[in-house]
Amino acid sequence: MGKKMNILTSTASLDLSGVPTFTLTMYNELVKRGHNVTVYSPGFGKIESQMNVVKDIDKIPYPDVIIAQANTVAESLKQVFPNVPLIFYSHGALPDRAALEQPPNFIADWYLAVNEEVQENLRSKGVPAGRVSIVRDFIDTDRFKSQKPIRKKIKQVLFISNYKKWKNFQAVDGACKKLGFELVCFGSPYGRNYEIEKAINKADLVVSWGRGILEAMSCGRAALSFDRFEGDGYITPETYFEARKNNFSGRIYKHNFTADTLANEILKYSSEAANLNREIIMKYHNAVDGVDQILLKIRDIMPKTDG
Repeated sequence: MGKKMNILTSTASLDLSGVPTFTLTMYNELVKRGHNVTVYSPGFGKIESQMNVVKDIDKIPYPDVIIAQANTVAESLKQVFPNVPLIFYSHGALPDRAALEQPPNFIADWYLAVNEEVQENLRSKGVPAGRVSIVRDFIDTDRFKSQKPIRKKIKQVLFISNYKKWKNFQAVDGACKKLGFELVCFGSPYGRNYEIEKAINKADLVVSWGRGILEAMSCGRAALSFDRFEGDGYITPETYFEARKNNFSGRIYKHNFTADTLANEILKYSSEAANLNREIIMKYHNAVDGVDQILLKIRDIMPKTDG
């Protein structure tokens, strides 16, 4: 992929939520290829120790290119490095829930979106259609892989959520009690799990949003999109293509599950279909291909030199 680069990226926080864990995945793949990668973040979190993080913006080594995430952080980096090629990577669309994912107050050299909903949001905010493309949320498929076969019948359900323990938990807990399934929960209200791939492999079905769905599918587990107040339901090879347009956050099918209706949705479980989930992730969401796409776009925006 050409010469090694000094790449600067950013994230507003360093906890176990979606963008920071995506950043770690991207960071690891770039480093694996020999690039020097610096992560600038004003936030704190447990994954800070796993990356080359700089907290003081004045101490960032001069980069060849910037992959900026979070608009306020991107704006700070643009002020310090006004002449460095910059890609703005957006992971969300709704202004009330993804304020940091809205385009920054300057024109970036390129914009990346994780899905169609985000791409359309960037365009609606004035980003030229010819300056934005999709690189889908991607997973470290070496870490998230099947460690043992999935059961033919559900025994354990895993709920991964960073939202407060409210109606979402009541529905999942009620459905599992009705069906007689064991329920395990991880996330901000329940306790963090820094080896979530092990918990996923102990479960048969994972209920979550966003990257939680992708991580479950990568481990060859069944996945059901639901959190907070809505979901896309049980993910099949057919519903996958629609649900991915908003990263499995429920805004495509908008199912408002109760304990009873969620129990019926869980009964769609098929171990045979779940085994196909790994193939979907390898085709559309693996980190190797995702970083390939990012590097190709970097080459496109870098100044051309003779020789």
